[in-house]
Amino acid sequence: MKRKNENTRELLANILECMEGGVIAVDLNGRITFFNRSAEEITGYLRGEALDHECRDILNSDLCQDACPLNEIVKSGQPIFNYEVTIKSKTSIKVPVNITTSPLRSGTNEIIGAVVNFRDLTKHEGLWGKLRKERNKAQQYLNIAGVIIVAINNQGLVTLINKKGLDVLGYEEHEIMGENWYELCVPEKDRKSRMTSFLKLMADQIGMVEDYENAILTKSGEERIIAWHNTLLTDEKGRTIGTLSSGKDITMRKQTEAELIRAEKLASLGQLAASVAHEVNNPLAGIMVYIKLLLKKYRANQIQSEPTEEQLLRMEKELDRTTRIIRNLLDFARQSKSTMRPVDINMAIEAALQLVGHQINLENIHLEKNLDKELPLVLADFDQIQQVLINMILNAIQAMPDGGILALKTSSTIGIKVNRLYKDNVRIDITDTGIGISEENLRQLFTPFFTTKEKGKGVGLGLSVVHGIIGRHKGRIEVESTPNSGTTFSIYLETMDEQKG
Repeated sequence: MKRKNENTRELLANILECMEGGVIAVDLNGRITFFNRSAEEITGYLRGEALDHECRDILNSDLCQDACPLNEIVKSGQPIFNYEVTIKSKTSIKVPVNITTSPLRSGTNEIIGAVVNFRDLTKHEGLWGKLRKERNKAQQYLNIAGVIIVAINNQGLVTLINKKGLDVLGYEEHEIMGENWYELCVPEKDRKSRMTSFLKLMADQIGMVEDYENAILTKSGEERIIAWHNTLLTDEKGRTIGTLSSGKDITMRKQTEAELIRAEKLASLGQLAASVAHEVNNPLAGIMVYIKLLLKKYRANQIQSEPTEEQLLRMEKELDRTTRIIRNLLDFARQSKSTMRPVDINMAIEAALQLVGHQINLENIHLEKNLDKELPLVLADFDQIQQVLINMILNAIQAMPDGGILALKTSSTIGIKVNRLYKDNVRIDITDTGIGISEENLRQLFTPFFTTKEKGKGVGLGLSVVHGIIGRHKGRIEVESTPNSGTTFSIYLETMDEQKG
């Protein structure tokens, strides 16, 4: 039996010696325990020079220094197929090789090391040349793309990036390849949460979000906003091994949008100023009357406790009303950072009406409200939604110069198609009985700088800003109008319940 085992080992050794490719066996410490003849030819080291030395000292590749495959194999128990590196021979000649590394197991199936099988690609010039040509062609395609293209492996390391990506980030290729994307290119405040989400994605604990926007950090320390489209990378067995993303730098667009929103808010404030001044003036005038009356009674020593208390309570009520109006106006005017949070649309409507309600009364317009009390929440920026509502209500008021009816309605909708997907939504209907919009103007209604108002009454940014805000909330806005009969704008915003699902 012993003789038979020796013959088997000798046969296996002879087979390995005759193989064209280099074969190296290493133990768990990375020390070489077997080194065949082809390995001698490729590396320039004799077997005696290589045995009991660390594999990294013999192969001298960048991969050995950065991420030794032995560690991954011991952890996963799975081979790593056909990866390409450049090793440095004993005489410092660079040799491109194709490597497959497999776990080496004992008779009890315990991993005791690894077997490294590698082929010298320079001996296959035709194949190597074709591979290089195809790779260069692919890289040219990537480099000519006008978007960032980046691939990240399951450890978060950059394995591919194109010229556009390097230009936006400000790095040279050698400075970013093989580096951890999250440590290098993600702002510190977001780093931990985004890395945690990525690792959960790699572990199949969460699903891939195909489209989203977030910030990246350039080499100079500047933050840029990128709109990403993402896909998962898998191996031949369908296991997740990384992500491939294309990204567009939308920093300037975001800044322009913010300025447009700010400009439109200021325009809305200008329209509200006169109305708010009237509304504040009325309670202040009433307070002044009561103060003079109380002073007169005080000087005549005629103050009576019950009437005086009643007058003071009326003054307090009017002051509360005035304070609330001014506070709402200041809240609306302030430049606040965009914050997505659960929003009750009915509350946003009431907040908008507190600012425009007096103007509705001044213009001889009757307000009808039909707000669903069981309305689900939406994920939104309260300030921006309030701006949308104020803008739409002011437009409706201007469309009824001789008075009319303004109807505000909220409702829940099920299975409405928004952005190619069927979702549950909150619907807001804003209806006026005004002059209406012609079919020709309807087609251009959300175009920037298009306006149907008289000269000096608007620059045409209002509805384009509204459209932009609703679009960024992944919602939809529709309009139906008949000349001389009125207009209805309908806004759809995805409900929180649907988003959580």
